Amino acid sequence: LTINNLQFTDTVDNFLEDKSNGNDSPVKPEDFQFLRVNIAAKNGFPLGVSLKMSLYDSGTNTIKSTVDATGILESATVDSNGKATGVTESSTSIEFTNEFFGSVNKADKIIFRFTLNSTGNGDVKIYSDYRINFTAALVVKPDINLH
Repeated sequence: LTINNLQFTDTVDNFLEDKSNGNDSPVKPEDFQFLRVNIAAKNGFPLGVSLKMSLYDSGTNTIKSTVDATGILESATVDSNGKATGVTESSTSIEFTNEFFGSVNKADKIIFRFTLNSTGNGDVKIYSDYRINFTAALVVKPDINLH
């Protein structure tokens, strides 16, 4: 198969929204300068994946903020027969900024857009022994004000 910018999109309710009106939660988005997820992956599939996550206000039909994780998985290289020849290592940081957190309560939906691309210019083959191994680490930078 060959895949060129195949996109899957799903819209879900905003699960990040603070439904407690900010009174009950000891942790608030404004307490962080940023929150980042670092992902290291070893991809044995000849398919690369990118992700965009957008905060969406369905009342005004506007996107309030987007997090872009381009190249979250880089595709494995293939031989002349279209079979993956090993794994490709990639590392990506997905950063959730103060601006993003400031828009969380202005959106009622989150749109996830996954984009897939196959390796190279020719056909690739998918085998059952292909694997993806990844690790993820959460990095936060709190904005601490001691009074």
